[in-house]
This record gives sequence, C-alpha cells and structure tokens, in this order.
Amino acid sequence: MANRRISELPELAGADVAEQDLLTMVHVFEVDPTLKNKKITISGFRDYLTTKYLATSGGTVTGNVLIQGDLTVTGVTVVNSITASGAATFSGVLVQNNLTASGTISGQTITGQALQSVTINATTGTFTTVTGATANFVSGDFSTRVSGATITGNILQATSGQFNYLSGNTVTGNTVQGTSGVFGTLSTPLLNVSGNLSVASGLTVTGLAQFGSGVQVTGTLSGTTVTGTAAQFTSITGATGVFTSVVSGASITGSVVNATQITGISGTFTSRVSGATVTGNVGAFGSITGISGVFTQVLSGAVITGNTGLFSVVTGVSGVYTNLSGATVTGDVVLAATFTGVTGVFTSRVSGTTITGNTALFTSVTGVSGVFTTQVSGATVTGTSGLFTNLTAGTGVFTLVSGFTVTGNAGAFTTVSGIDGVFTGNISGSSVTATTISATTGTFTSVTGTTVNAPTGIFTSVVSGATITGNTGLFTVVTGATGVFSQVSGTTINANNFLGGTFSGEQYKVSGDLTIIDASGGVKPYGQFTFPASPGTNNYILTSNGDGTTMWRSTSFPSQGIILESIIEIIVNTAITNGNHGLSVGPVSVASGVVVTVPSGSYWRIV
Repeated sequence: MANRRISELPELAGADVAEQDLLTMVHVFEVDPTLKNKKITISGFRDYLTTKYLATSGGTVTGNVLIQGDLTVTGVTVVNSITASGAATFSGVLVQNNLTASGTISGQTITGQALQSVTINATTGTFTTVTGATANFVSGDFSTRVSGATITGNILQATSGQFNYLSGNTVTGNTVQGTSGVFGTLSTPLLNVSGNLSVASGLTVTGLAQFGSGVQVTGTLSGTTVTGTAAQFTSITGATGVFTSVVSGASITGSVVNATQITGISGTFTSRVSGATVTGNVGAFGSITGISGVFTQVLSGAVITGNTGLFSVVTGVSGVYTNLSGATVTGDVVLAATFTGVTGVFTSRVSGTTITGNTALFTSVTGVSGVFTTQVSGATVTGTSGLFTNLTAGTGVFTLVSGFTVTGNAGAFTTVSGIDGVFTGNISGSSVTATTISATTGTFTSVTGTTVNAPTGIFTSVVSGATITGNTGLFTVVTGATGVFSQVSGTTINANNFLGGTFSGEQYKVSGDLTIIDASGGVKPYGQFTFPASPGTNNYILTSNGDGTTMWRSTSFPSQGIILESIIEIIVNTAITNGNHGLSVGPVSVASGVVVTVPSGSYWRIV
C-alpha cells in the first residue's frame, strides 16, 4: 500500500459507505508532530457538518437567514416575521391577526373586516364606510354623502351639494353657488358676478365677458382684441396695437412704433426710429440711416459714414472718406489710398502706403520703402535700406548694402552678410564669420561656425563643435559628450558610455561596470546564454535550462556538520529538472506570484 497514488486505490461507492468507515485528517493544532495525522468516522464527520450546515430535511435554523436569490416554498411555512427587500409573490395569504405593510399590497380581490390605508387605488369596491387621508377611485356611486376636506376628480355628477371648497378639471351644473372656488375650466352661457371676481393666475374667456365696473388684473390680461375707453397698464405686450387717441406713459418701448406724431421730453429707441420727417433739437443716435438728411446746426458722432456728404465745414479728430473732394482741402494729417490733383503743396508731410507721381520736389523723403522707376539723385542720398537694380556712384557710405549680386573692385566692409558669396581674390580680416565657407585653401587663426566643409584640414590646436563628422580623422586626443565613429582605433580609448556593435582587441580593461546587451535586453556571452533580470537570492545558484536560457534554483548547503538545510519560503520561480524528483523539509510556503514547476513523471515530496 505504500507509495501508491490515490488514483491507484480501489473505488468505494457512496451507497456502500458505512457509519464506521474512517477518514484521515491532519490536526494542525496538535503539538506533537507524531500525532498530527488522525482519523474520524463517517458518523462523527456527519455530526460536525450538522452543527455548521442545514440538513436536507428536518433542520432547525435558530438565527437569521439571509437569502440573496429566490426562495421557493411548495408547502406550508410558519414564520414570525418576513422582511423582503424585493418582490414577494404568494399564491394565498391568510392573516389571523393584523397585517401591517409599509409598501404596497395589490391583488385581484382583497377582503377583510377593516382596511386602513393612506391611499387605495381600485377599479371597483364595495365599502360600508371609507375613511382615510386620500381615496382614489376610477368611478363610484355614493348614495348618501361624500365629505372631506378636499374632494377632487375628473367628473362629479350630483343633484345638489354644498361645498366649502370645490376643485376639478371640469365642473358642470345649472347653478353653482359658492363662497370660493378654483376651476381649471369654467363653462357657462352667462357669468354673473355680483361681488368681486379674483383671478389668481390666467383667465381665458372663449365667448364674451362684460364687466360693469373696473377690472383689476394682478397677473396678465391677454386677447386678440382688448377694447375700452380708458386703460391703465404698467406693461402692454402684444404683436400689434391700435390706439385712436393717445398713448402716454413714463416709458413706452417696442420693436416698431408707427405714429403720426410722437411728442416727449426724451426717448430711448433700442431698435429704430423711422418716418418721412424726424425733427428735434437734439438727437443722440448710435446709427442714422436714410436717403437724405438736412441738419441746420451740427451733426456729430464718433463715426459718421455715408456715400455723399455736402458740408460747408467738416471738423473732427479723424475721418474716413470713400471720396473727398473740394477746391481746397486742408488738414494736419491726410491718410488717403489715392490722392489725385494737378498740383499740391504740403507744408509738413506727405505719407501713405504708396506715393506715385511724375515729378516730386522733396527736401527730405522718409518712408519704410520706395519704388523709383527712373532715377534717384542728389548730393547725398541716405537710407536704412535701399533696393537698387543698378547703383552707380564714385564713392558711397552705406550702413547696409544688400542685393542678389554686389560687385566692385574694392570694398571696405565692417560686416558682409548674405546667403552666399563668390570672391575671386582673397577674403581677409580680423574676423570672418559665415554659415558655410567653401574654399580650396584657407589659413584661419580661429574658425567658428555652424558647418565647416573642407577636403582636408590641419588643425594645430583644437577642433570643437556640437557635431563633427568626416570620413577620416587623425586625432591625438578626441574629447566630447557623444560621438558616432565608423571605426575607432588607438592605444588607449577612454569613454564613460561605449555603445557599439562589434569590439575587437587583445585586451579590454573596464574600471567600472560592464553591461553587454543585445536587442532583446539579454546578456549573451559567446552568443549562447541569457541571464535572469533579477539578481537571485541567498543560497540560490544559476543553472542552465539546456536551451540557451538560465534561471535561479534553490539548493542546500551543509551548515552544521551533516545537517542538510532546506528553504522554508520559495520566493523565485523554481523548476524540478526533467527526470528528477524533488524533496523538501516542511512546512514549505510559496510566495505570491511564484511558480514551482514539476515535470510530468516527477514528484515533489515534502516531509
């Protein structure tokens, strides 16, 4: 029987299990290791399960029962109280005492001696007495009396009735006499009000309403046509209105007012004022639009625009005119897109985006740019920038000379700058700077620039730059933050970080850490092995898996004489070698996320 698997043992059917049959158990709280393995009979195990679980029949639950799903009872259930958070369906409920429901009771037929409810919703019902806060019925016949603080409904049919307060969507009858009433719809051939008629919100009359005396409306009075001899309104709002006599008030507003005459001390029109003739002593308008206008005194405003204006005198800080003409136009500053005239004398200045003419006599011309089609001449012509197709002069002093091509026999320049330049002789100076210098030979004390391109060069002191490239370079010492070299050779090569594809040499000396990585991040000496990313743990060794990969495996080391020690907690992935068994001294725990692999045909025994 020893060393046999459970699958190799003979099967015992459930019907053949006897009360005296035994089960093996490990008593974890037993102090003596030799007594941890114990036995228990089937009957004893059943007694244990009865204390923890409900039997299939005849069981008694002394505490609370929480049922999260559905509970189906086919027989009779006697309970002291039932609390259901969801819906409960009963085929029949017989209540011998009182039934109190905090929710809703619904059913085809509900009978009882007494029914007390805040709200009853029923299609039909036969009640001897109905009392409660609210009763809602689809229909009902009350042979004696209906009474209550408030009685509402869609239709009320009664021969007579006395109501202190009656409300409803529709109330009909030959005569309605009441102290007060609230009606959603009041339909009557004639409305006779002997006292006061108070309308809290809106009053809509589809026929004719006549009032013998005054009508005071605290809300809104509206209609297609409202007529009267005199009306006093705080506010009148409507699509249109016709007033045959006078409209007066502290403030009259509207989108459109069509009046033969409007008289007032002042007026504010937010949209427009229109008419054949609009007169007044003073008018403050944001915008005046009309075919023509005659102003006898003054027309003023921040901006006055129009196609044609006939003014004796125009006075203003500035003005914008599409066309301004006159025998004499004077002003300190005139900014015009086009100025046309036979002659003109400008005592101060002429300015504009473009000034053209056949002849101009200027003492001084100042502008951002100018185009002269024929000639610019003078004893002295100065300017910050001049663009000339051809400039001819004996001598000249220029702060800046620029052009596509600048030629001359001799030029004394403090600074020469351009996109490119061709010099047939020599360029000399204390400092020559350029983005690119292309020359057959050159002798420079100091060369500073973005790019230097030359077939060969001999630099006796220093070559420095953000990037120095070339096919061949012979340097005694190369110093830089980074560098990309097709080939680096020398007796000694010093670098903090050396990234390269292939290194060859007789001897390598590394004073710090040496990190060799491939494209996948693994370390492969001789291109054979990859190493784990973790540094391992104490008493673990690095072993080969036979496929070019390695992993950390636990082992045992003699520490005291002949005592063999075993790891208590496995904290890294461990695999038993194919064809071998594993043996550990228990108890042994496996850390979270760690996997112990036992190959097929192998065993891991814990003793």
